[in-house]
Amino acid sequence: MSTTDASHTTDRDFDWLLENLKEKTPGIRHVLVLTRDGLKMSFTAGLGLDGADQLSALAAGIQSLSLSASAEFGDGIGAGQAMVEFAGGLLLIVPAGDGAHLAVVAEEDGEVGLIAHNMNELVEQIGVYLTAAPRQTDNSDDRR
Repeated sequence: MSTTDASHTTDRDFDWLLENLKEKTPGIRHVLVLTRDGLKMSFTAGLGLDGADQLSALAAGIQSLSLSASAEFGDGIGAGQAMVEFAGGLLLIVPAGDGAHLAVVAEEDGEVGLIAHNMNELVEQIGVYLTAAPRQTDNSDDRR
């Protein structure tokens, strides 16, 4: 990967890396990078725009619940990996840089250990480029 500054990296620059993760890991159906607040940043072909929007919202919600669980029942430092098992598949989510997450939808018989390992390996490679600043509200049109 080039030494491109994170501020000059476009959202779609990571598509090929996500496709590579999907191809090298048996059982992965979709891969998505999203912001903490649920906006899609990059995703694999086949997911589509609507699917990426839906998966982004789901993954952000799950990570938010994980952070709440950490605050209430853990040490409050944060949440690591989250996994949801559902009829027909698995959803795994890991932090991926400041304000970003990596989400994978896999087959229900996917090897969770291998999938999680490969996800974390990808995050180690590109996490520094996946910083997603929180959205700022525009107060110029304040309607009190």
